[in-house]
Amino acid sequence: MAGLIVQTQPSAEPLSEAEIRNYLKATDTADQALILMMGKTARKFCEEFTHRGLMTQTLQLLLDATEDMNNPLWEGMRTGPYLNYYKNYIVLPRGPVTAVTSLKTFNDSDQPTTMADSRYYVDTAREPSRIVLRTGETFPTALRVANSIEVIYTVGYANASSVPEPLKLGMLMHIAYMFDQRGDMKDYQETLSMPPMIQKLYNPYVIHGGIGSSTLMATG
Repeated sequence: MAGLIVQTQPSAEPLSEAEIRNYLKATDTADQALILMMGKTARKFCEEFTHRGLMTQTLQLLLDATEDMNNPLWEGMRTGPYLNYYKNYIVLPRGPVTAVTSLKTFNDSDQPTTMADSRYYVDTAREPSRIVLRTGETFPTALRVANSIEVIYTVGYANASSVPEPLKLGMLMHIAYMFDQRGDMKDYQETLSMPPMIQKLYNPYVIHGGIGSSTLMATG
C-alpha cells in the first residue's frame, strides 16, 4: 500500500481574497474568515480530485514495496516472466513534480539508508512523474514489511499566476456553490456530487493513477 502526507503546507493560495470577493460580489468584510476558509477548502478539493499540488508544497510518499499494486486484471494464463519482480521505478502520484529531495529505504530494524541521487533519474516528462533507476541499479532488498520506502519530493506551480485558469475557475465556482449553500441542508443529496461544470473543468488536469491523502466526498 502507499501513503501520501503533506509535510509542508503551501505558504500561499492560488486565489486571493480579492479575486474570490470579486467573483462572489461580496463586500461585507465580516465574512473574511469564512471566505478564506472556503478558498482553502476549494483548493484542497481540487488537489485531491486532480492529484495535483497547486502551490509549492513538500510531500512524503511511503511505500511498502516497489511493485505496482494496481495492475489491471489479466485474463488467461501468463507464459512469460513475472516482470513485477524487476520493477525499476517508483511512481510519484501527485504533481507537477519540481524536485525530489530524498529517497530512503528502511530495513527490518528501522534503520534508514539514503539512496544517492546519482543512482536514479527523475522523469518529469510524463504524468504521473516517476523515479527511474539508472542502468545496472537495483532497489535494496530485505526491507521492513511496511513503509519500507520513503520519498520526499516537492510539487506545485511556480506562483498563483501559473496555476491553470480552468482550475482557478473551477475553484471559484466551488466557492460560490459553498457560499450560496452554507447552512442549507434541504438539498443534502445534491451536495454529495460535484457540480458537472466543475468536474468538466478539472477532468483534463487529472493525473490518472495518482493517490490522495484523503477522500473528499462532497463539494459543499
